[in-house]
Amino acid sequence: MPRGAAFIIGLLFFVSIFDVFRAKVHKDDYLANELGNKYEAGELDLETQSDSDNHKDHFPILKILYCVSCGYRQAFDEFSGLLKEKYPGMKIQGGNFSPVSWKANLSRVISLAKSSLLIIILTGFNPFESLGFGYPHLLQYAHSNKLSSGLMLFMFANMLETSLSSTGAFEIYMDDSLIWSKIESGRAPTHEEFMNLIEAKFNK
Repeated sequence: MPRGAAFIIGLLFFVSIFDVFRAKVHKDDYLANELGNKYEAGELDLETQSDSDNHKDHFPILKILYCVSCGYRQAFDEFSGLLKEKYPGMKIQGGNFSPVSWKANLSRVISLAKSSLLIIILTGFNPFESLGFGYPHLLQYAHSNKLSSGLMLFMFANMLETSLSSTGAFEIYMDDSLIWSKIESGRAPTHEEFMNLIEAKFNK
């Protein structure tokens, strides 16, 4: 096998291993019990966007939980910037809104399976032989075409993982109260709608 092909497959293998070890399991008891969120979220990794030293007690805490795999981090940064311009003392938190537990678990299984199959393809190992199943034609083809098989496996598995981890969420909370849900409305708010929501809460 050419050295370039071996390098690419090896790189894909190490990236897959990194994805497996990077995955974390967080039970979202906070969302279930404190926020009263009816959607099951597997992890809540909050990132504070404002300086806690500037936080004033009379300001509510804004939380935005969004779908990271959908690319909504940019929208979160834009809304945070708008809010900090008008209310610099408000504490803003954001984090990933994870899929339901069975999807998150299935995504991890696929990630582990992807890594195992890449090892089998890369090393030319035949695990079926020791089990008495011989040498399946599909595995023979994968061993004979390591580069194309490895790339195909890597892209297909990543596509499945992305599909399972995507929630489409952009949920906005003000002091534990849900004030906007993209899951329910089908869209994220405009900048004007977002600021109107915040101002409406202050005017109550």
